[in-house]
Amino acid sequence: MVRILLIQQMFNLSDEQMEFQLLDRLSFQRFAGLRDASQIPDRTTIWTFKERLIQAGASESVFEAVNRQLASHGYIAHGAQMIDASIVPAPKQSICKEEKEIMHEGAMPIEWKPAKRRQKDIEARWTKWNGRLPPGG
Repeated sequence: MVRILLIQQMFNLSDEQMEFQLLDRLSFQRFAGLRDASQIPDRTTIWTFKERLIQAGASESVFEAVNRQLASHGYIAHGAQMIDASIVPAPKQSICKEEKEIMHEGAMPIEWKPAKRRQKDIEARWTKWNGRLPPGG
């Protein structure tokens, strides 16, 4: 349960959101040491555990101990942000070398018409696969 509270604190999740994320994310289940969905605590169980820690005056000392253990292994717990992202195929960009150089500088070629400008994302970068750019990237 302490691991679950650590995740909840890091991602600033409500008890209800924590239950949902545990059901949804295998990485959260693994970190919390849960082997299957039947072991996932519901929002009431999470809330009850937090309240008991607070009533016992142990919440601060428990999290300090967890942070010490993480630090002894070279880790520091920081707040995090969840981003829902998908990698999707995109049409091949047909731009010449000069246009590519201009885009890398954060600008768009002057000769591009408004329709082409709307289709190009000058901040987009290639996703690396196995540490390498895909062919043509």
